Amino acid sequence: METEASGQTIVRLFNPELIILGGSLAATGDYIKLPIKNALNKYSLSLVNNDTQLSISQLGEQAGIVGACLLVCDRLLALNT
Repeated sequence: METEASGQTIVRLFNPELIILGGSLAATGDYIKLPIKNALNKYSLSLVNNDTQLSISQLGEQAGIVGACLLVCDRLLALNT
């Protein structure tokens, strides 16, 4: 329940155009998209849920590792400028 409330708060605050599901959620494929989209429609503002798209990461469980590597690269490049 706490995780669900946190997700709702993030969506309301940032009004993202796209939410990408990764990690173990990505392994479920499209099976998980419908319940999450229904929750977005039910618990978020209509402006938010009309604009927000839901997608499954193509990186699967590697998304966290790739993201961490990209953060390191960005920080290293920032040091050189």
